[in-house]
Amino acid sequence: MNKKAFTLFELMIVVIIIGVVYSLVLGTFDPKKSVNITKFEDLKSALVPQWTKGAKVDLYLYDRCRKSAIFINDEIKEDIKFELDIKIFKDIKVYKSDRLGDKRKIQFAPALINDKVHKVCFKYTIFPNGSSSSFIAKSGKKYYTFFPYFEQTYISSRIDDALEHYTKANFTKITVNK
Repeated sequence: MNKKAFTLFELMIVVIIIGVVYSLVLGTFDPKKSVNITKFEDLKSALVPQWTKGAKVDLYLYDRCRKSAIFINDEIKEDIKFELDIKIFKDIKVYKSDRLGDKRKIQFAPALINDKVHKVCFKYTIFPNGSSSSFIAKSGKKYYTFFPYFEQTYISSRIDDALEHYTKANFTKITVNK
């Protein structure tokens, strides 16, 4: 009787080796320690791993959108690896809509980053309650409509379409039955 099979001991050694390799790989990847934004519409999903209930996460782009910083509860987080495709923020313009559907350009307030006041060209926030910044951003030839809660980012090639979606989401009329 000549059987060719693995012994229980050999199988246990293989499982232990796989476990060690898996823990080494998983130990080097911490989603809370890295942010990777390569597409503008993925902005919120890239920042959500940094957010915990009751915390506020701010992404600032400054110095003509060439530098970036992440703040959690108003403290800069320099230990977070930040990979950002700067091209998607080149010549960015940010708008909001009023109740009539007219656009108005947003100017972001300067921010204190590393003990120096910087002119901010873009800011995105996830608030403690889980809502986020709501606006229309023009990047390249596309308009991106960001909604405050868990709706997908609406992408259009015309400002009128973006304004219509933004206005509907933010200024829905409430009717009262008498």
